[in-house]
Amino acid sequence: MELQVARVGDRRLEFASPGAFDRARVDGFFFVEQPPALDLDAGDRFARNFFKDRCAHASDSDFAGYRSCTQDEVGARQGYFCRDADQTEQFFLERANWTSVFPQPLAAQAESMRHVSVMVLEFVLRELNIPHSLWHQATGGAVADDGSYHLTFNHFRPEVSARGLNIHKDSGWVTLLRSTDGGLEVQAGDAWEDVSPLPGHLIVNFGCAMEILTQSSDRPVSAVAHRVRQQLPADGSGAPDRVSYGLFVDSGLDRGQRTRLYEYADARLIDRGSPGDFVDDIVERTYETEGVGLY
Repeated sequence: MELQVARVGDRRLEFASPGAFDRARVDGFFFVEQPPALDLDAGDRFARNFFKDRCAHASDSDFAGYRSCTQDEVGARQGYFCRDADQTEQFFLERANWTSVFPQPLAAQAESMRHVSVMVLEFVLRELNIPHSLWHQATGGAVADDGSYHLTFNHFRPEVSARGLNIHKDSGWVTLLRSTDGGLEVQAGDAWEDVSPLPGHLIVNFGCAMEILTQSSDRPVSAVAHRVRQQLPADGSGAPDRVSYGLFVDSGLDRGQRTRLYEYADARLIDRGSPGDFVDDIVERTYETEGVGLY
């Protein structure tokens, strides 16, 4: 699948041509050039090592040994997870825990990725002429440091005979994905199309909250179903297993009346339910053996 390409300009997103964003919002995915100030080394090291045993003498020891960090320690839907229905073993962590759990360089990288992701969110709201006065309410505080931001790491175990990662849509607003290996597939009609990584770029995709907010717009944004195909065992070349990680921007998930999902129509916000309940449903469907993470 040929994706549109953007770059981070002077505190805003810039596409190569005026029509490129409209193509990207329909595709649901696009590339963004890695900003020069965004160092991805810490995230790459964590992705390659979080599932390994920690070795005191290894150069990456600070980035390994995280299998014992579970949701009992760091909170619901966080920490290390390993599910037999998928090849992935994963590590999830909310922003509130970044500085206490991650190595310091990774906590700093996570904040930098969050800034880029929020910039993308603001760009879309501006392009679709949603009044600035509604941004905070519409996004559950995500544009103003009051949303939910988490970093998710994936390690694909080719020795496990299972799907790579199940069909799903991301539940929130924007995902900023670091993926340097093939395997990501995007649904296009009745077909699945490969997204080949573009060196020096990250992948951006839109989530269901964005789709719901803009569905009555004359320029609606698509949350597109995607998956990772099953990874096959190495052919003896010594190639490392596939890894990836992403920064997810969601509404604040307090489950109270303050934070809701909205549709923007007729110059007002229409309540479409609780983001907390919505996320729970999407997550449960995604990791079911027979289910899919769609709504």
